[in-house]
Amino acid sequence: MMDDHTGVKAAKVCGAVVFTCLLALLLIVRFDFYYDLNDDTMIKDIVSGAYTGHPSGYCIQMLYPLAWCLALFYRAIPSVPWYGLFLCLCQFGVLFLIAARLLLLSRRLRTGILALAAEAVFVCGLFLRQFVVVQYSVTSGICMAGAVFLFLTAPRADKPSVFFRQNLQPLFLVLLSFLIRTEVCIMLLPFLLLAGLVKWCGEDRFFTSVNLRKYITLIVTAFLCFAAVYSLDLVAYRGSEWVSFRKFFDARTKLYDFYGLPDYEDNRAFYESIGLSRESYTLLENYNFALDESIDTWRLEAIVAYQEQLAEEGRGLHDTFGFVSRNSVKQALWKYREQLQENLPPAGAAVILMYLLYLILCVAPAKGRRRAGAVLKIVSLLAVRSILWLYLCMVDRVLDRVTMPLLIMEFAVLTAFLICDSVTGSAKDCAGRRFRMAGAVSCLLCVVGALAALVANQQSVRTEYGRRAAADERWEAMMDYCRKNGNNYYIIDVYSSTSYQGAPYSEKMFAGAGSAYKNFDLCGGWAAKSPLARQKLERHHLKDIQSALCSPKAGAYFIADAGKDLGWLAQYYAKRGIAIELRRVDQIRTGSAEPAFDVYELVGQTGKG
Repeated sequence: MMDDHTGVKAAKVCGAVVFTCLLALLLIVRFDFYYDLNDDTMIKDIVSGAYTGHPSGYCIQMLYPLAWCLALFYRAIPSVPWYGLFLCLCQFGVLFLIAARLLLLSRRLRTGILALAAEAVFVCGLFLRQFVVVQYSVTSGICMAGAVFLFLTAPRADKPSVFFRQNLQPLFLVLLSFLIRTEVCIMLLPFLLLAGLVKWCGEDRFFTSVNLRKYITLIVTAFLCFAAVYSLDLVAYRGSEWVSFRKFFDARTKLYDFYGLPDYEDNRAFYESIGLSRESYTLLENYNFALDESIDTWRLEAIVAYQEQLAEEGRGLHDTFGFVSRNSVKQALWKYREQLQENLPPAGAAVILMYLLYLILCVAPAKGRRRAGAVLKIVSLLAVRSILWLYLCMVDRVLDRVTMPLLIMEFAVLTAFLICDSVTGSAKDCAGRRFRMAGAVSCLLCVVGALAALVANQQSVRTEYGRRAAADERWEAMMDYCRKNGNNYYIIDVYSSTSYQGAPYSEKMFAGAGSAYKNFDLCGGWAAKSPLARQKLERHHLKDIQSALCSPKAGAYFIADAGKDLGWLAQYYAKRGIAIELRRVDQIRTGSAEPAFDVYELVGQTGKG
């Protein structure tokens, strides 16, 4: 028979399941779920088979073992939106694990209900958008934040075997984060290391054989798991085509995301030395570089090396002890200050309130070594977050999909610190009563603030939904047009495929036939020039984009925003001795007859170079 303790534990876990399901149902009823950006839809298209016609684990951004599993599910049941379900399962799964931990830590039913209510208010008030407009990098960050919270709030265990079993959930979440978005997992690792150090320092004695076995075993296991899945990824991409493409991908990422393009006219001698014409440079500027086969790994790496050389000479970028960045340390500090003072999102304000709450509840009432330990923890956390934010400001990557994982992690760490370190004093202690009163008032202010943010967030998400609906209408019209002309192949101007009036072109996660083959591709982007992009061209018996567009029998067409100036396209072909005429053969309109995209046929003949 089940003893009382096990029965109570099972009941609390069931309560967490019910809470998570109700929260998910509430969001499902009130909101549609969107992929945030076309990056997410591209991953979905690759693993579902919509990109090449066959589900593939080579989705480039995620590690291969995870992508292969998703592709396997799509092969089994193509009609199920597995990728969207997986991201939602990860996010709501973390909420469930946190809810279960909160209930298990609560001694009274009332306390547990209040804890779940606070979790719901904070999630919907501060991070509502991240749960209904889903981005895989943020999902990776949520998994890491959940892992740190569970690790810090785990009950004390003296036996290494018990300690290891208690931390299997955090270990799994860290590995999942690593598989989803390795860069985000690595960015958030300092928080995990800080959590491990805090937990270890909280032991009665630091240097004991038992503690060494407990923590070293966990660290080594995590490292071996990382090494295993990363090795599988390397093995999967060991083919010469993929090795070559990943070098190209790394150079492209460094150039676009971190360094930027040096101006052509100011650096004409360099560009001419690597054989890059002004017309090809324009393709790099407008991201349509897939049109030009001469834009290869060697040239991108040459531009990256040139940028680093300029930085060493004090021109263009900044070189700080060998670290090349767009902003100097001084400039980054100003940007960091501006971020705190002028561009603080509700989640950032909530994090500041959590710091104040920790000072009131944990630092002020404590004495002696306990106060010193609390101060050291909060100072260390501030140091970690400041260094990471300073790094982002230096490389000029203060983007929502990068900063939100940081804020979610910081909020989770502070919540765990509060739960583990709260000092209230004895019932007869006046000082203790004052601290409890101050803590209660502070908690109330936090909840009220989160409720106010909830109202504002709902309105903000609704407004965004309106803009996304307008963008969706255009994007759906374009996809319907391509589907109706399935024998043709369409190349889309990159900047015409990103957004409409500030709303990104993406897709709803659980609407439409997400795995149906798409007979179009972007003229650039992170999958451009990959073996998958080559397979897509081969499916239509095309060699490359440049020759396909100007071949009369190829059935390839160019799509751009209605009325967009495409003079750069004609100039590019003219540079290669091909005089073309951009002939608009059709116009894609929305249901309201509004012009959305123009469809062009390139007609011309070879001339003298």
